[in-house]
Amino acid sequence: MMRVFLDTNILLDIIEGRQRFLLASSNVFDLGIRNLVQLYATPLSFANCLYTARKNVGYEPAIRGLKSLKNYIIAATMDDNQVNAALSSGMPDFEDMLQYQAAIASECDVIVTRDSKRHFPQDGKVPILSPEEFLNDFFC
Repeated sequence: MMRVFLDTNILLDIIEGRQRFLLASSNVFDLGIRNLVQLYATPLSFANCLYTARKNVGYEPAIRGLKSLKNYIIAATMDDNQVNAALSSGMPDFEDMLQYQAAIASECDVIVTRDSKRHFPQDGKVPILSPEEFLNDFFC
């Protein structure tokens, strides 16, 4: 089964109901609900989501949303190896590099994000796709 790594912004789209992005992000997530893919995200993503979403939708709705999403998400590996690799990467966005290294460690097939691809290495280890690109490339 395909392993799909969800970046923090995809989770926030769903929790906060971001209208501009909600449909595509929800459609990706729905593939996990239907057991067509395995969904992964880091513990860091959950922490960042709660921090951001509690400001925008309130603590209780944010924590309920995260608990609901976690039912379908496997926590990606994030330990010393990922931290060291991210620190050594030379890439300017440390948080995105942590996510990238966690996706590799968890043997994910793709990272789904709305971040610019320039935030991630283009080394071919893990493709970086927007929700729309992912859905078009793999499920249309």
